[in-house]
Amino acid sequence: MITIVYDDIYRYHAPKKYHVENPSRIDKALSAINQLEVKFEKPVRVDDPQIVHSEDYIKLVEKHSKLEENLDADTYTNKYTYESALYAMGGALKAFETNGFALVRPPGHHAGVNGRALGAPTLGFCIFNSVAYPIKRYKLKRVAIIDFDVHYGNGTQEIFYDDPDILHIDVHQDPRTIYPGTGFVDMIGGKDAEGTKINLLIPPLGSDDLYEELIPIIQAILDDFKPVVVAYSAGFDSYVGDGLASVNATEYTFYNFGMISTKFTRKYAVLEGGYNKGLVKGLKAFLEGFANLKIEYKKYKSSDTVKSRFMNYLSEEKNILRNYWSI
Repeated sequence: MITIVYDDIYRYHAPKKYHVENPSRIDKALSAINQLEVKFEKPVRVDDPQIVHSEDYIKLVEKHSKLEENLDADTYTNKYTYESALYAMGGALKAFETNGFALVRPPGHHAGVNGRALGAPTLGFCIFNSVAYPIKRYKLKRVAIIDFDVHYGNGTQEIFYDDPDILHIDVHQDPRTIYPGTGFVDMIGGKDAEGTKINLLIPPLGSDDLYEELIPIIQAILDDFKPVVVAYSAGFDSYVGDGLASVNATEYTFYNFGMISTKFTRKYAVLEGGYNKGLVKGLKAFLEGFANLKIEYKKYKSSDTVKSRFMNYLSEEKNILRNYWSI
């Protein structure tokens, strides 16, 4: 039985005109979730977003939400945005408390302490960083965050960049080819946290076989780090044909990401990206793995050219990671 944290308030954050991050994402996700054995829990509204974000940024979001003004070229608000984002943080909190999956909007992993993070041009549809909230709220130690959204989780990595107690493993499309343009392998954490911030790159057109190469590396790092909690920033926009990227992951990959968590007693996941097929097929497969259901999916392979590019990335990544981890 999988716990899904959800409330209709996550539909209320909505654009005035078409935007890919819109309430129909909830319907797509629920179409997948309702194929599984689940129970639903309600989120709470948090009143202390300042444990994650600066007061200035929180006030900016509240002001823009009241005025229904865009925060930037990518990121809209309406009169419900501020409240929805507080409930999204509360959804992540409830997911942590129940070992569940937070079906929340708006997304959050691009939102850093002051909003735009690590040189990103925009907030990338995000408002408040929900996956970070339970960690800050309960002052959690030994947390491993796995972010498999196709875009680098720059906000989350910035928030915890100097914290050696938070391992952040981010698997994303080569940032030279996609927003936010950062998230390179040499971004390894601040002075006292070096090696705890890990960026693993997938080249455009990379498929399941490349992600599969990364799974044992992630597992070896987790074995060394020994997390008490595993948290996911769960984005499904790397699913083949989802629309905003050019990698070709399928159910096989998302199932394997979910399976990583089955060794751990405490875990939670928070929805980030995913806009079309990924929210249906990728999400279902991830939850099946997350729940330790035994299912087999077909593995798709990348071209030799793409795999060669990936292996060059991987060689560089391993050279860095071997300074810190037994891989």
